Amino acid sequence: MSTSVELHVTRGARFEFWARRKPAESEAEYADEEVFALRTGERIVYRIAALPPYFQFYTYTHHADGPLTLEWDENVIEITLFYRYDPADVAEEGVTFLELKGDRLVARPKEAWPAWYQSDPDRPQLRFSPFQAWMNDPNGLCFIDGRYHLFYQFHPTEAEWGPMHWGHAVSDDLYRWTHLPVFLHPEQNLWSLGATGGAFSGSAFIGPDGRLSFYYTERLPAYDLFKDYKEVQKHVLPSADLLRPEVNSLVLVDGPPGSAHDFRDPKVWYDSNSGAFRMVLGAAIDGDPAVLLYGSKDGADWKFLAVLYRAPEHFRRHGARCVECPDFFELDGRFVLVMGFVGFTEPETGRHNLLYAQLGSFEDDRFTPLTPALQELDFGTDFYAMQSFRAKERQIAFAWLFNWEFRKPAGSPYSGELSLPRVLGLDGELRLTMLPEEGYRTLRSRVLTQASPGHFVCEPGQPLEVSLVGALDGIRIVGRGGEGESFTIAHRAERLQVSVAEDTGEIEYHSTPLTLENLRLFFDRGVLEIFANDGAVCGTRRTYKITTLTALELIPSAATRIDACEAWSYHSVWRD
Repeated sequence: MSTSVELHVTRGARFEFWARRKPAESEAEYADEEVFALRTGERIVYRIAALPPYFQFYTYTHHADGPLTLEWDENVIEITLFYRYDPADVAEEGVTFLELKGDRLVARPKEAWPAWYQSDPDRPQLRFSPFQAWMNDPNGLCFIDGRYHLFYQFHPTEAEWGPMHWGHAVSDDLYRWTHLPVFLHPEQNLWSLGATGGAFSGSAFIGPDGRLSFYYTERLPAYDLFKDYKEVQKHVLPSADLLRPEVNSLVLVDGPPGSAHDFRDPKVWYDSNSGAFRMVLGAAIDGDPAVLLYGSKDGADWKFLAVLYRAPEHFRRHGARCVECPDFFELDGRFVLVMGFVGFTEPETGRHNLLYAQLGSFEDDRFTPLTPALQELDFGTDFYAMQSFRAKERQIAFAWLFNWEFRKPAGSPYSGELSLPRVLGLDGELRLTMLPEEGYRTLRSRVLTQASPGHFVCEPGQPLEVSLVGALDGIRIVGRGGEGESFTIAHRAERLQVSVAEDTGEIEYHSTPLTLENLRLFFDRGVLEIFANDGAVCGTRRTYKITTLTALELIPSAATRIDACEAWSYHSVWRD
């Protein structure tokens, strides 16, 4: 061994990490190797004698007495995500992230997270993002024993999409999060198979007995990202501390006639009218994106009941492959169906993978829409894979922020953020509304100053909020960075439009027609979230070319009248 460090850990502490063998010039270099070991005194309590060339998950629980020494050969072992925790206090203290850095072990407990998060000048500060590596869809959202739990699609070994796991975090307020151990792993080691797949998206379910469980899709080892894979549905009963699955059961294997390989993302509820369990799944029927309805008497044995929704031919003709991440819930006496059409390109604007909602009634296992047209939920398109849950008499939603047109520049230790938490409602026109959960107000730091009327001086690197009320038709809002980059939000031709520095004009990001009466904008190191007309119209964009603002300008038209205006700078949710 080339390096050793003494660790101060309590009895019962647990280590988890993903490791592989570093590339070598020849296999002879690895003869008789011992690449990683934990010792108490002279006694080895855990060791890795040899590593595979692909990532492998390792875990050790410390039940020995005496000081613990970590030894490793930095020339042989590559560790990506590495953390330890004490199960007795992890819910409050979170995990301590560890990094083998040359001949040093760097430990980052919860008190070190603010420095880590704020050290990246391009990382958004108001939103949840993983400590490192890749994140996409929010999963398993729930409110248990007075705390919010977030699970999320997670690839732990790099900042790119790969074999899917479920990460886990907990919060008291939906903004400040504590990282917990990885919750779900793929059924098999997919790196060793050279395959993709794993623990895909799913949701939390609290049964009539009050017990929490999870339903999710497992994509079995796949060698083509777009066809011929197999997706099955599983049911998880978690441990009492919600740190790991206690029981993981296969409950549904095949879709109905006419369906294919896309068969995913279960949302489950208990239907009191029928006295049974119900599940919606995203799929396609004979090529048309569809939402499937299943029923069960016990939550384990599921039967296909009906196609709850089938998209018009228009969507299939313009690339939509299936529905994914369907959500179905009751709100103010109505039922709301939310769904994304993956692969769809809107011919009029060029926008991709839009998210839609439809309101209706649900009786005798039939969904009857109250309005003929689908409601576009976010005209910016970077608000995707939305999932909602019930907490404190509110329906709260998060979505993954992802731009389908351009990717994050290489070199960052992480990729992926979630939206601000949004509270869902219905307005008088039977539209689903979304507004940021009001805990954001506790993060305000100071009022932005104005160099002249409508010209705000921004605090570089700090998130900001601008709120306007009035007759706002024709207004433009321009945010400027230090090197000439800018974004523009404008009300033109009765629509809200947004453009960022990367846009070439080939895609038009605009809303449905509206008379603009109020607008709230959040900018956070490259993330724009726009809420107009009390949340009836929303738009989200993710840009990587403008992550810090030096100025923000309000440019009214002759028809614009601003009755009230507020502008705030924000603290980081990760601050000390």
